[in-house]
Amino acid sequence: MVKRFCAYYERIAARKQIRFLSESAVDVPPAWTDRVATAAVLDNLISNAVKYSPPGTQIRVQVSTDRDGVVCGVRDEGPGLSEEDQAKLFRPGARLTPKPTGGELSTGYGLAVAKELIERVGGMIWCESVLGKGACFLFRLPRYQEEVHGPAERLPKPAL
Repeated sequence: MVKRFCAYYERIAARKQIRFLSESAVDVPPAWTDRVATAAVLDNLISNAVKYSPPGTQIRVQVSTDRDGVVCGVRDEGPGLSEEDQAKLFRPGARLTPKPTGGELSTGYGLAVAKELIERVGGMIWCESVLGKGACFLFRLPRYQEEVHGPAERLPKPAL
């Protein structure tokens, strides 16, 4: 799923001379999630990275695992976020200081929806940013556990 979104947004990012790097750990286990919800979150995070990145920069999308689940991160080289802006993240209608670099529209609701979707599937979403040094938006999905989620043969193909 991550590769498909990156391939789609590479064409859009190319208009701003933005390069995509996509990396995935080899041993990523299946995640317990809703594919549509995860797709909506990925779409929001990657489109935001393109929207707020200046021309000639790079966006890195990584999928890895930690002890609690599967982690996806979208890192840009945009303006980054102040502590004040970071405190407003994930609030409906929040207007932040950074502005889209190519005249794109922003409603201030995408991250709030992403947070709600990720939390509904038992995951979490957060941001790591330093003003002037870009931002990395990450989300963690719970690892699939047969004893909790049921037999694996009932599962669709892994979401990440």
